[in-house]
Amino acid sequence: MRNKIFISHATPNDNDFTKWLALKLITLGYDVWCDVFYLDKGVDFWKTIETEIRDNTIQFFVVMSAISNSREGVLKEITVAQKTQKALNDATFVVPLMIDNDLSYDDINIDVVRLNAIDFKKSWAVGLQDIIKFLEDKGISPAKTDAEKANSLYEQIFLQNLVPVEKEEIYTSNWFPIIEFPEELRFHFYDRLMPKNYDLNQLTFPAIPYKNYVCTFAYEYDFMHHLPKTETYSPQRTIRISTQKILEEGYEDDFISNNDARRAIVRLCNLAIDKFFAERNIEPYQMSNKIGYWFKKGTLDKDKHNKVLLVGKQKDKHWHYGLSSYTKLYPFPVLVFNSHIYFTTDGETLIDKTSIQHSARRKQGKGWYNDDWKNKMQAFVSYLSGNENTFSFDVGSEEKIIISASPKEFLSNKSYVIPEKELLDEEVELSDMTYLDSVENEELEEKPVENQ
Repeated sequence: MRNKIFISHATPNDNDFTKWLALKLITLGYDVWCDVFYLDKGVDFWKTIETEIRDNTIQFFVVMSAISNSREGVLKEITVAQKTQKALNDATFVVPLMIDNDLSYDDINIDVVRLNAIDFKKSWAVGLQDIIKFLEDKGISPAKTDAEKANSLYEQIFLQNLVPVEKEEIYTSNWFPIIEFPEELRFHFYDRLMPKNYDLNQLTFPAIPYKNYVCTFAYEYDFMHHLPKTETYSPQRTIRISTQKILEEGYEDDFISNNDARRAIVRLCNLAIDKFFAERNIEPYQMSNKIGYWFKKGTLDKDKHNKVLLVGKQKDKHWHYGLSSYTKLYPFPVLVFNSHIYFTTDGETLIDKTSIQHSARRKQGKGWYNDDWKNKMQAFVSYLSGNENTFSFDVGSEEKIIISASPKEFLSNKSYVIPEKELLDEEVELSDMTYLDSVENEELEEKPVENQ
C-alpha cells in the first residue's frame, strides 16, 4: 500500500532535523520512513530504500543542505524518486525542504532546483505548517495520531544520551534568604481612633486588618501622621507576639492561630515588597494576580547593571527584563523572585495586546538559557541592594526585614546533559504558535459585540 512519507537526507549531518520532522509527522498520524529509524545494520539498505520509494511512498521529501546537495546516496534516492514520479504522473511527488542558509539556489543540484521547495531556513516550525498544508491540499491525510509510537521513537533517538549524570553540581535557585525579621508581630486596637472603612494601604508602613485590630510590624506611634487620633493610643492595648515563635510554629492562642499568624507575616512581607519597589525608579506591570517590575529605557546607564543588559531591542519593540516576587516561609523564610520579559513600543509605553506580549516574550526568551536568566536576575537584585550583600524593607520607623542579595544554592549529586540548542529553539517556536492560536481565540471571544 502506497501510504508512506519518505524523507531523504544526508547522514549524519542532517539527522537532527530529519528526526525532528519525522517525529512531528508521526505524531500527527502520518506513516513516515527515513533511514535513521528503520535501517538496521547488516540490511541490504539500497534494496530496502529502493523498494520503499518505488512501492510504498506517496510523498518524497528531500532535505536540502550544502552536504546533501552533493551526497551520492541522496542523489541516488532522488533519481529513484524521479522515476517513480514519472510512473505515478505526480508532478509534486518530489519536494525539496530547504534547511541550510549556506546553500544558495544557484548551487542546488540541477535535478532539484526547478522543483517547488518548502522553506525551513527561517523557521522549522513555519516549515512544518507549510508541509501540513501541502499534504492537506494534495489530499494526503494522516491516519489516527500515534503519540505512543512517536514517544517511543523520541525516547530511542533523542533521549538515549540525555540521562542524569552521576556528578555533583551546585544549582542556583531563585530563593533569596530572609536574614532578619522584626522581633514582634503587633496587633493595635485602634477602634474609634481610625476612620470607619479606612484603607490601610494609605499607611506609610505595611498593615492588614485582623478582627478589630491592625496587624503590623510597626509600633503604635508609627501611624500618627495618617491617623492623628492614635497620638492618645495606649500601648497596653496592643497584642505583641514573638515573630521567632511564630516561625518556629511554637505559638498558639485563642486570639490567633499559628497558621494565621504565619499568613499575616507573609502578607505583610509582600506588601513591604510592593512599597519597596514603588519608592524606586522602577515601573509596575499589573498581571492577573501579581505585580511585576521593570526599568524604562534609559533608567540604567546603557540599560545595563553590572554589565548585564536589562533593556534591549527586538525589531520594532523594546524588551525589558522584569521581576515579580513573593514571600515563602517553608522550609525556611525566603523571598522568591520570578523572571519576566515585558515589551514596550518605545522603551516606555507598554504594549496592551496580550497576544503580542506573549509572542514577543517567547521569541526573546527562547534565546536565553539558564545562565542568561540567572545573570539578569542577579543583576536586577544587585541593583536593588546597591551592590551590597543585603537589602531591606522598612516595615516600621524602627523595624526592617533584611534580605540576602545572594540566592540560595543547592548541592545535587546529579547533573544532566544540556539538549541541543537548535532543537530547543524550534520546540519553543512551535509551542508558541499553538499557544498564540488559543490566546487570539480568547481575545476574539472576549471582544464585545458592537450594536448594529
